Amino acid sequence: MSIGIVLNSIEATMQTEGLLKQSQQLATELQTQQRELQQTNEQLEQKAQQLADRNVEVEAKNQEIEQARRRSKRRRRSSR
Repeated sequence: MSIGIVLNSIEATMQTEGLLKQSQQLATELQTQQRELQQTNEQLEQKAQQLADRNVEVEAKNQEIEQARRRSKRRRRSSR
């Protein structure tokens, strides 16, 4: 085997090892980002549920206020 072939083989192996290491680092970073996104998603779902619950409460209060306004209006009419 000639020296040139050996050197080319060593260079190719080193490049392959470098690319493998880079690929593993990227995979680790991707897993970390996926975990962070999952946590953010769960927090957003929780906030969305809280907002939906709060919206139901506000709607119920609005209905109570509207009913009270109608009763008050009827009372004013009947007292005239």
